[in-house]
Amino acid sequence: MNPAFTPTTSPTGLRVHDRIENAQFELYTESRVAPTPIATGSGHGLSRQPDAEAWHTSSDAGFALPVDSAVAFDTTRITLPALVDVFVWQPDRTLVGKTTNQESATYPEQGAYALDVDIGSMKLQLAVTDPFEIHRTDDSTVISFDATATVRLGARSLHTAPEATITITDDVRDGMRAVSLFGSALKTTTPERSFPTLRGHPPLVERGDAFDAPATLDAPDTGIAIEIPPDWGDLYRVSTLAYYLGATVQPGAQRALVLDGVRYPFPSASGFGDAVQALLEHVFLLDCVVRTEGLYSVSMHERTAIEPTLGIDLSAAYDAPPAERLAAYLGVPFAVTEPHGPQWPVTADIAPDPGRIAALPFVVDGLANIRVHDAQPDTASDAGHGAEAVSSFLRSRSQPDRDQPRVAADADDVVVPPDTESIEHVWLADGVPVGANKATAADYQARLACDAPASDPIRVVVVCNDPSMDAEDCVSAVYGMRDFFEFDISVRHELSTSELATVLESTVDFLHYIGHTDATGFQCVDGRLDARDLDTTGVRAFLLNSCQSHAQGRALVDRGSQGGIVTVSDIDNDAAVRVGHAIARLLNDGFSLLAGLSVARNVTAFGNQYVTVGDGSAQVVQSRSGMPLLIELAATDADYELSLVGYPTANTPLGSLITPYVPGNDTPYLNAGHIDTFSVATEDVRSFFDQGVFPVLYDGTLTWSDKLTIEETG
Repeated sequence: MNPAFTPTTSPTGLRVHDRIENAQFELYTESRVAPTPIATGSGHGLSRQPDAEAWHTSSDAGFALPVDSAVAFDTTRITLPALVDVFVWQPDRTLVGKTTNQESATYPEQGAYALDVDIGSMKLQLAVTDPFEIHRTDDSTVISFDATATVRLGARSLHTAPEATITITDDVRDGMRAVSLFGSALKTTTPERSFPTLRGHPPLVERGDAFDAPATLDAPDTGIAIEIPPDWGDLYRVSTLAYYLGATVQPGAQRALVLDGVRYPFPSASGFGDAVQALLEHVFLLDCVVRTEGLYSVSMHERTAIEPTLGIDLSAAYDAPPAERLAAYLGVPFAVTEPHGPQWPVTADIAPDPGRIAALPFVVDGLANIRVHDAQPDTASDAGHGAEAVSSFLRSRSQPDRDQPRVAADADDVVVPPDTESIEHVWLADGVPVGANKATAADYQARLACDAPASDPIRVVVVCNDPSMDAEDCVSAVYGMRDFFEFDISVRHELSTSELATVLESTVDFLHYIGHTDATGFQCVDGRLDARDLDTTGVRAFLLNSCQSHAQGRALVDRGSQGGIVTVSDIDNDAAVRVGHAIARLLNDGFSLLAGLSVARNVTAFGNQYVTVGDGSAQVVQSRSGMPLLIELAATDADYELSLVGYPTANTPLGSLITPYVPGNDTPYLNAGHIDTFSVATEDVRSFFDQGVFPVLYDGTLTWSDKLTIEETG
């Protein structure tokens, strides 16, 4: 299903809607428009050959980059209700200009132009032949024409899905053959593979009686191989690196990277996983820098930071074959790149057995740092288990004068995973992880089943089955506080078991449940409803803001939900209300379940009692700016220190760019984690917050920009 275009009347313009990704964007015109569908052709991305950068697009429509669907309409002005970067191309893919932040530009000549508009949640292009001007207001980007002009508007969904399934036996050598085919999903082996839109989803893997791979899976010929002993743990550790490099994984007596036959040994077993991840981060950052020699020639912050000390010719590296380029990268000290790389988006801890292989393509698709968790008693493990471990964990993160939470009855299954520096943490092993996302292969496969369009409007149901927590049911107002999106919000109180069952079985985009639960079910006015007694659920995502809700949340995921937020122990009402309000606003702002929970934990010392189950990347809506941002703000003697923290999503994964719209900045940055800190005057903080509503950590306290009063300092 391709993006659709719908005229709007108040204000006049067009709404672009990608129903698969639940992404919407509006652009406004000076009067009503009558869009006419036009043909787009098909796009297949870049060639894998470094010297053949050919986009197969329909130049007849005037677009420089691929689009899925398009319309034409007449107007004199287009207003994009956001500050966005605009790249101006010619149809032959020549980049002729870029504007950002408060910059203006005029293109006075008649000609063919394709304007690539970076809204994050989908790809938009405007193809025009008339002269035009780009300028900006405080919170909008305006494209205007001297007279009525015909505009062709094209949209491309950022949705990706695996194209094939590989069958393997439990022989680890079959697993190696499967991972060697992951690189078939890459749309290029040039440094542009660091762009998320040029990394396709790896093929699925299932277990069977014999190895079988479709002939359509064509692994790239990169000259790169990774040799490891035939061990499931080692295979999982190298899977993301092998995918990104387009490498063949083959058995060997010693762990080594092999480039055109030249061996580069990895460290011994104790440091192998860390070395693999360090290499991936090193190569990825260098790809992001070197790609600026190609299609997108932009002055990226990271290039400016490391280019003086690289010691390699960036243009030559861009043109080099994959193995030769990687060899050049190995000549750059890791100490040069390590301080400047993005915070890695996700770490996945996985048990080293073939039963986890079906989940592997999904975490590899997110470029996860894959660590191996071995729960055997005779092996070293940083993970803690059982009631004592989790109680210690909660105590270490709680205020000493607060009553300690009661751990759930199944606490022997609770695991405290090793710490990670990644933004998100996924657990693909036995046990209930505190502070991480418990996921299974079936949970990720449900993501594919959720490719059916979300309901339109977005349906949110708030159920309050606990009168003592009525203070939280006002979150219903939060979910409607978004431009572009239409919401159908209902609030239900004190439901019976049959009424709650009806809600759980109906089509709901997000369920916010307030009340009481335990392992036996949801407490209702006439008894308990156990979600395990349901055959199926229509709830796509949920927050079960109640004590010990993990078992019921797991049951919903097993019956069709994509994912949700649950608790692993008792919670007090005050903490629950604060967490509930924070999560509601964060999800409404486009944060994923995992990212939203990560930020919401700042509102209470007991935030680690909340965990995600299922697919933690699920979003209720897409972020207005494409990628959700957390702002960290601190007053100084003279001004404010404003820091941006980016949370990648399924539509803005690692490798995307963001330009912080602070005064004087026109530099794009890589998008994950701490982006940068800017010294800004009081009026500039106010101006920044005029762009939209942001979650703000102000002097360590989580609040929102529309609740802050910015006062003069000094």
